[in-house]
Amino acid sequence: MVAKINVNPFIAYALKRFGMMVLTFSVALFLIFILPRMIPGNPLASTIFRLTQGGITSPEQLKATEQILLETFKLHEPLHIQFVDFISKLIHGDLGTSILFYPLSVANLIALYLPWTLLLMIPAVSLSWFVGNYIGVIAAMNRNKFVDKVVLTIFMVLQGIPPYVLGMYLILLLAVYILIFPTGGGWPPGMVPRLSAEFVLAYLKHYILPFLSIFITSLGGWGLSMRSIAVQELASDYMEYAIRGVGLSQKKVVNYLFKCSALPQIVGLAIVLGWSVAGSVITEIVFSYPGIGMIFWRGINAQDYPLIQGIFIIIIATLLLANYISELLFAYIDPRVRYAYVGV
Repeated sequence: MVAKINVNPFIAYALKRFGMMVLTFSVALFLIFILPRMIPGNPLASTIFRLTQGGITSPEQLKATEQILLETFKLHEPLHIQFVDFISKLIHGDLGTSILFYPLSVANLIALYLPWTLLLMIPAVSLSWFVGNYIGVIAAMNRNKFVDKVVLTIFMVLQGIPPYVLGMYLILLLAVYILIFPTGGGWPPGMVPRLSAEFVLAYLKHYILPFLSIFITSLGGWGLSMRSIAVQELASDYMEYAIRGVGLSQKKVVNYLFKCSALPQIVGLAIVLGWSVAGSVITEIVFSYPGIGMIFWRGINAQDYPLIQGIFIIIIATLLLANYISELLFAYIDPRVRYAYVGV
C-alpha cells in the first residue's frame, strides 16, 4: 500500500501556478519572436538611411554595410536558426542589439527609458489608488444620497475614458488654447537630463499633463470598486456595532471602513502596477514622453526586431509576475483557494 504524501496546499498551489506562468511565458516568447517578422518591409532600411545622412553615399559601401548588418543580426539566416539564437541570448540575459539605435544594446536602452516610465506611472497610479478609494468610502457612507449620486456619475464617466483620450483634451485645453503647459516631451529641446533645480522644474512642467491624464482616469475604477466593497462592509455586524453600539465619529468610521475594505484593493494595486508599463505606451506616444512606450513605438515603425522583442519581454514578464504575486496573495489570504486547487 502506497503511503500518502502530505503536501502543503499553499506550496502545491504556488508550484502549479508557477508552472503555468512559465508555460505562458514560453508561448509568449514564440509569439514575440514571430509576430514582428510578419510585418512587411526591410528592418535595416532605417539604419541604412541614417548612414546615408551621415555621409556614406557610395553604393559599394552601403552594400557592404548592409551585408555586415545582416550577418550581425543574422537576418539572412532561416527563422528557426534566428529563434534558437534569440532564446540562447535570452538565457544568458542578452536582449540583443538595437537595429534603430545601433550599436546600443536593447538592455541599455530599456535601462535608459524605463525609469522615466516608472517615474510617471507609479506615482500616478498610487495616488489615484488612495484618492479614489477614499472617495469611494465616503460615497458608501452616503449611499443613495446626493453626494453618492454625483460621485457615482463622475466615476462611471472617468472609468470609460482611456488616459490617452483625456490626454489629448488636456493638451488641447491647457497647452494649445491656454498655453500653460508644453504640448509634449519630457523636457525642453537641447536640455540634458541632470540633477539640478532647472532641469527638475522643466521636467515637472512637462510631467503634469501625462500625470493628470493617468491619475484622473484611474480614479473611476478604484472609486467604484471601493464603494461596492465598502457598502458590503457597512452591512456587517462589526460595522453596525462600531457605528451604533460604540458611537464612533464619522471620521473614525471612514478610516476604519477604509482599512477593512482595502485588502482586495491592495491586491488590485499590485496587478495594476504590473500593467503600468504596458498601459503607458499610448499615453507616452500622445505626449511624446521619453519613456519605454515612446521607443517601443519608434522600434515598431523601424521594424527593430530586437528592440520590439526586448520591450515585449519586459511587459509580459511584468504582467505575468504581477498576476502570479496577486494569485499567491489571494491563496494566502483565502485558504479555500489553495485547498480547492489541490483537491483537499
